[in-house]
Amino acid sequence: MSKINELIDDFKLNQQIQGRKKEYIEGCMYRLRRWMEFTMNELGIEDAEKVTSMDIKKYIQHCQERGKEANITINNQLATIKVFYQYLIDEEYMDERENPMRRIKNLKEEKRIIITFNDEEVKRILNDVKEETYSNVRDKLILIMLFDTGIRVSELCNIKNSDVTRTNILIHGKGSKERLIYISKVMRRYMRRYEELKQERFKHKLDDEIEDYYFLDQSAEKLSRSRINKILKEHCKNANVRKEVRCSPHDCRHYFAQKQLKNGIDVYSLSRLMGHFDTQITAKYLRGLEQTEILEIGKLYSPLGKVKI
Repeated sequence: MSKINELIDDFKLNQQIQGRKKEYIEGCMYRLRRWMEFTMNELGIEDAEKVTSMDIKKYIQHCQERGKEANITINNQLATIKVFYQYLIDEEYMDERENPMRRIKNLKEEKRIIITFNDEEVKRILNDVKEETYSNVRDKLILIMLFDTGIRVSELCNIKNSDVTRTNILIHGKGSKERLIYISKVMRRYMRRYEELKQERFKHKLDDEIEDYYFLDQSAEKLSRSRINKILKEHCKNANVRKEVRCSPHDCRHYFAQKQLKNGIDVYSLSRLMGHFDTQITAKYLRGLEQTEILEIGKLYSPLGKVKI
């Protein structure tokens, strides 16, 4: 029999060897240890092979009874446990027939309408940023990039100088997946200004004193996610953004997706730009569009629109 805690450590080591990102591994470890604590303390089970589908269902019920977690959060926990048990099968610690996750289905998630920024709010947010200093221009470029490309804030923080070319940027996304994002005209204009100010700002520092990330703080170190959150919230407050918009970097991603759909992009292309694993994830953004907007997109791309009859 194999102890759950030992197998979790083995799983963690394998994830590190596979080059998974630190944040991803930490998230997996948090969810697996929560499940392990319940399994050991509440059910008295220490061996992975002894866990049954009924034990998994008891854990789901336990999460629900806590009353603090939405179904989407519980589904994320189940997804991690599924990955863990698939690893055990691949490594021949157990047989597929012993997999307790084999018939466990995800909980039904609430289909929420995604409310995000409108064009006028985005305009006010961007115009609120002054362009007087290195930090000002950097912050404006960050906000432009969030709105104009739909990039995740973690991806933005991890952009390195070598990832940036004249026409596109290489993004290191979730699950160690890489993709390219475009550089629009407005992005290119502010990137030139930022790069000039950045060079001037750190010209007296030695090369090994400047971290190799594209976006740097005042100390020439990688910019943090929390700092970017603060930048956005500050300018959202000044721009009087509606209360129902959370004003997080992920809302910029929502704005990007809905704007692209309004402009007529197909869901497959949008999913590629956003770094989604399948189009079902991308399709949820369609729920935030008004019926009149859907009809206008349909009319614009009517199959017979350019056919001469």
